[in-house]
Amino acid sequence: MFRSATASSLASRFFISINHPRIAPLTIPLASFTNHAPIPANGTNHLHQNGSSKDDYNRRKQRTAGPLHFIAASSFLSWFSKKSDDENTPESQLITIIKRSILSIQKEEYQKAEQMLHLALKMAQDLQSKDGITYIYDIMANLAMEVGDFAKAEKLFVNVMQRLFSDGFLEDHIKMLHISSKVAHLAQLQGHLDKAAQGFEWTLAKLEEKLKQLGDDNAKEIRELWGITKNWYAQLLMESKRFAEAKQAFLQAYEAYTEIHGMLTEEGLTILNNLSVACSNLEDYASAERFLKEAIALAAQIPDLSEAGVYKANLGLLYLQQGLLRQASEFCTFAWRYGKQHKHEETVQQASYCLEQIKAMEK
Repeated sequence: MFRSATASSLASRFFISINHPRIAPLTIPLASFTNHAPIPANGTNHLHQNGSSKDDYNRRKQRTAGPLHFIAASSFLSWFSKKSDDENTPESQLITIIKRSILSIQKEEYQKAEQMLHLALKMAQDLQSKDGITYIYDIMANLAMEVGDFAKAEKLFVNVMQRLFSDGFLEDHIKMLHISSKVAHLAQLQGHLDKAAQGFEWTLAKLEEKLKQLGDDNAKEIRELWGITKNWYAQLLMESKRFAEAKQAFLQAYEAYTEIHGMLTEEGLTILNNLSVACSNLEDYASAERFLKEAIALAAQIPDLSEAGVYKANLGLLYLQQGLLRQASEFCTFAWRYGKQHKHEETVQQASYCLEQIKAMEK
């Protein structure tokens, strides 16, 4: 005899909601730094729901397919280059050390990067470079966020914000809003959900005001930050079990992200996966299946995507939740093999749980 599965019986361990790491840019120009974490759920479906603890964040980092991406910008470098083109000037040496620290972060050599940033900070202080000091603090804050030292990251971001205030930046300047979004996310990661909600809602309101003021041609950066913040806010809503609101926030984040970056990105697939989590918790299984199948189809076009197996396992678990054991077994078996082949522990664990539940239900 098969035993039927009810939503409540599987709700404590069901879908995996993935929070992808590479989404939040550096506050100060010269580089774009992205940080965003795939974390397992606490008490919702086992489709990969985003957690808020440091351990969850570090587990996400172990699954991530590579280091942070930095994209060169020009403002800080241009500020120095106006002073001198001589590569042996103190300013040029400072720029070189900053670049090397960023390269170390890209290589995930975090201790080396930390040491170089402290050296760069001392040089910037000796040069009395206010912009340089602020920029280095911003990199330090992002580095602390990346390695999971959230309290340190928050303290450094507040320092950066205070320095920007002293330089005449208003609270709704895009640099300030970048920091506000990150501080809210840090509060979420530390479990301070009320503080995080207030921060996200304030930041989103300011960004929406700016979007109304600007034309489409001038709003790309603000639109992207709005999408990043919406995605983080959606994760918070999931933790608060406000699933209908989370679904809408994920939909808005996905639209903003794909509008700028296209559909064939890991980040976009992450949001699709998380949409399926929200729909599953709302018992809207048709929509959950549709979003997962879309993620699976797009993942097939991205070579060696480590999370592809998780999407398959999630679809198997979705079928399991509905008592469709044959379909569940097909997708979870595939996911288990995929995880073994690609040495992706999260996929193996997810698929194994699914297969164990199928066996239990078949008794």
